[in-house]
Amino acid sequence: MPSETTIRVRYKDTDVMGIVYYGNYLTYFEVGRVEYLRERGYPMSEVQRKIHLPVVEASAKYHRPARLDDLLRIRTWVGERRRASFTFHYAVHHGETHVLIASGQTRHCCLEPESQKLVSVPEWLGTILPVEKGEPPED
Repeated sequence: MPSETTIRVRYKDTDVMGIVYYGNYLTYFEVGRVEYLRERGYPMSEVQRKIHLPVVEASAKYHRPARLDDLLRIRTWVGERRRASFTFHYAVHHGETHVLIASGQTRHCCLEPESQKLVSVPEWLGTILPVEKGEPPED
């Protein structure tokens, strides 16, 4: 089941043309994945005590510009899971027109907090990361 959250474009997120600066989409993706975990009962403050999940790969595709004060809807889901890593996928839509603004993904590995050694996806985490193929259908 995908997660969905909204964010309003802030002045600090825009460039001189009033368009969201491209690097801010990675921050929007982070908002989406943190809310994904929170909705499943694991706020990041708890997750980071149990496992570290560094981003090891990220990509974004920009479809349309978002502008100051736009309300954006961020949909987040797991598109792939391996032994010691998994990939979140994101779709950012305009909250009112439903137009796709940006899409992307981040791949995360699992590190044991104290040793910082690569470990398998823990069972508790695996249960909240069901893989969904493709973008979930719109509501």
